[in-house]
Amino acid sequence: MKKLIFPLLFALAACATPQPAEPGIETPVLGEGGCDADMLGYLVGQSIGEINVETLPQPRRIIRPGQAVTMDYREDRTNIELDDEDRVVRVYCG
Repeated sequence: MKKLIFPLLFALAACATPQPAEPGIETPVLGEGGCDADMLGYLVGQSIGEINVETLPQPRRIIRPGQAVTMDYREDRTNIELDDEDRVVRVYCG
């Protein structure tokens, strides 16, 4: 009986079709496509030391006060701007 249960569970799981939250609306995924600034707005106010930056999508740059940055615009790059206390004050594309 035990040998029969696992194949049945796998067969049922394979038949399941995930449904979107709302018909016709795709759930965005971090790191896929363009800039993720809108999805990362929750970072504002947090200390950069509390954020696992390795989980943030690429390309990204973390900008500290007074730091020189290039002026090139990249629509897929997420910029995370910090204040003097290393807190996120702004997340934007560019």
